Amino acid sequence: MTRRDWRDDALCRETDPDEFVPDVCHPTVVADLKAICDRCPVKQVCLTTALAEEQGLPAQLRCGVRGGTTPRERHAIERSQQQKLEAAA
Repeated sequence: MTRRDWRDDALCRETDPDEFVPDVCHPTVVADLKAICDRCPVKQVCLTTALAEEQGLPAQLRCGVRGGTTPRERHAIERSQQQKLEAAA
């Protein structure tokens, strides 16, 4: 039995992939991309994958809207997760 990749169910597959890595992150463009993510059945796994792939990278080296978040938002999520782990230790 072949296991399906979660990306097969991603709504962004129905668009031009370059749209999710805009050259200029205009607020309207980002809002439109996030709206697609908000309807996507694999939004959470997409975000989890992005966080794992970009782990340790500064915000400026991350790219694109992934899992309904911008590079800066993903960087903030990672920092928050790290702070919680450090506080629990």
